Amino acid sequence: MARKTLTLGQALRKRRETLGLNQAEVADLLATTQGNLSRWERDLTEPREIDTYRAVSKFLELSLLQLVDLIAESARQRALRELLLLQD
Repeated sequence: MARKTLTLGQALRKRRETLGLNQAEVADLLATTQGNLSRWERDLTEPREIDTYRAVSKFLELSLLQLVDLIAESARQRALRELLLLQD
């Protein structure tokens, strides 16, 4: 059985919950807003600044390349959701 690839949002939420932190605390750690973090966790958007990529990869304990894989999976799943909506 194929292993399910995590999205950026799933990875962020899982790490945040594992550390027992709320969104505001993680947003402070990542030098962003709670609103941005919430959108990232729901895979609605991704970080856009290189400094934010570095902060997120450090928070998730991943390389930048691994972070790019999570972001790509987020974009892929978002595109699939949009295609499904078009079929209705």
